[in-house]
Amino acid sequence: MDVTIIADQGTHLLVAQYGRYAVVERRNNSLYNCHDGKRVGIPLDDLPAISTILNESDWTDQATAQTTFNEIVSRGTDLAEHMR
Repeated sequence: MDVTIIADQGTHLLVAQYGRYAVVERRNNSLYNCHDGKRVGIPLDDLPAISTILNESDWTDQATAQTTFNEIVSRGTDLAEHMR
């Protein structure tokens, strides 16, 4: 199962697989689902196993996923700037 990293910013990745897109979080050398509070992770080097953390409902079209990714990155940047 080929998974492609489309964008990588801070702790989040925009990934694609079979023409569908999702945002995942990278922490402590693991990848986590960002949807619905699911906190089961997979090792960072096991990207092909992404289907174990993402359900069908977590995948979306590219435009929606890109918008979600941009919003998450923006919130992280805003938070970091306020913490200075």
